[in-house]
Amino acid sequence: MTAGDAARIRRLHSEAIVIDGMNNARMTGGYFRSMMDGGITATMIPVTISAPFRQTIDQLGELLKLVDENSDRVHIIRRAPEIEEAKRQGKLGLILALEDTRQLEDDLNLIRIYWELGIRRMQLVHRLQNTMGAGKAERHDSGLTRFGVQAIERMEKVGMLVDLSHCPPKMLSDAMEVVTRPVVLSHSNVKAVFDNPYNLSDDQIEMVARNGGVIGISGLPYFVAEREPTIDNVMDHIAHVEKRVGIDHVGIGLAIFEGHPASFYDQRDRSKDAYPPPPWTWPQGIETIALFPNLTHKLVERGYSEGAIKKILGGNFLRVFKEIWG
Repeated sequence: MTAGDAARIRRLHSEAIVIDGMNNARMTGGYFRSMMDGGITATMIPVTISAPFRQTIDQLGELLKLVDENSDRVHIIRRAPEIEEAKRQGKLGLILALEDTRQLEDDLNLIRIYWELGIRRMQLVHRLQNTMGAGKAERHDSGLTRFGVQAIERMEKVGMLVDLSHCPPKMLSDAMEVVTRPVVLSHSNVKAVFDNPYNLSDDQIEMVARNGGVIGISGLPYFVAEREPTIDNVMDHIAHVEKRVGIDHVGIGLAIFEGHPASFYDQRDRSKDAYPPPPWTWPQGIETIALFPNLTHKLVERGYSEGAIKKILGGNFLRVFKEIWG
């Protein structure tokens, strides 16, 4: 790579609105700086995985305290234009999410409450059964429940982004029949590149594209490649979605794990078929969030145009955010 090529990649990455669809790291002031070093404009972070309401509120309170302590560099995103404003100000935008709907405790009114508290994305299911349906770790895919239909309708009414990551096939197809606005699969990979039962089929990818939604390709190593994944394996997943349904429906959601104690992994209800023993190492070339610019390098290396690269890095997510949040 020439000095001119390197300069072009740095310029392109610095100009782009870079949105990481999922970050599972332990949030600290130092980690906010690491994300900014990686050129991240905004990232979706889970307040909880599957905690009940009271615990969710406690964890949200701790996160808001951390944001207040770092208000010179980060702020909570509530509307899509605030992401563009974060870019202009050189700040990091945090998009608050729930990685399950157990936090509702079967009360649809809490969707509005979470919205008022700043949550902007809800994932229907994590890995196990809840009142929406069965997660991918369950023995049977029971599809979307009646309560799940009502929850999606309420989410769309208040402007909550629906995330269908972790939905098994029938639940995913049921949900796609209910939604009327674009969805995201914030951190997902594809079977055609790595045939893991947790990854998306081409039919599922096409459903998301018809809906106008976006699939954020993750770096979760056990869904990227069979062993010792690299950043090029991540690129293969991006390339497949782009070739299958077009550039407008693919993004990046690394879902990276950094800085957690061993006890953090105990809450994830791991199954041996999908989750190897922790800790987990992200693909070579993108082992830490500060290496995010390497993804731009690889996109350039693979011949994507600057316009296409900016869509993958964040433009596609931003389009959906503008439609859902205004």
